[in-house]
Amino acid sequence: MCGTESLRKEVESVRLLLAAEEQKLGRAKITQEKLKEGYAIVSQLGETEEEYISNKLITLLQNCKAEKERLALQIEQEEEYLTNTLQKKLDQLRREKVDIENQMEQEQEYIVNRLQIQLDETRKEKDALERKIEEFSKQASERSLPTSPALPRSNSLEPDPSQAGRPFGKAESVKSDRQFSGDPH
Repeated sequence: MCGTESLRKEVESVRLLLAAEEQKLGRAKITQEKLKEGYAIVSQLGETEEEYISNKLITLLQNCKAEKERLALQIEQEEEYLTNTLQKKLDQLRREKVDIENQMEQEQEYIVNRLQIQLDETRKEKDALERKIEEFSKQASERSLPTSPALPRSNSLEPDPSQAGRPFGKAESVKSDRQFSGDPH
């Protein structure tokens, strides 16, 4: 009996050990399940976080691309605006240059015409004065003929001091009229 008793005790002891090991195994399974759940949660969170970061980066890239395109378009529009503005200014300056050249040409033509008229008038006046001088010379030479030997012969147009109260001759009268009218010719 002793052997059975010891065997019973041993079986009881093994059963207790088995129960303790089963409890440990149960706790280990619970811990394993919790770890699996935690891993699944962490894994899911990791995937969610990864997806969030990925989506955020894609959004940032799209925004950067859109901003780049917007800036490129804005730069192109500004360049086009500046080009158009500068072209308009250049065209305006060219028109103004042509207008100024035309105006200068007209003024030059006016001045040339005015000077030509003045030159023609001066030539006419010179010719008229030369004719008057010839007339005066003829008259003077006719006066100096033997019929009036008392008059001295003179080739100048200076007035004779002996005729000091008499009216001016024709040439003197024209010269005097011009001085009073302010005409420089």
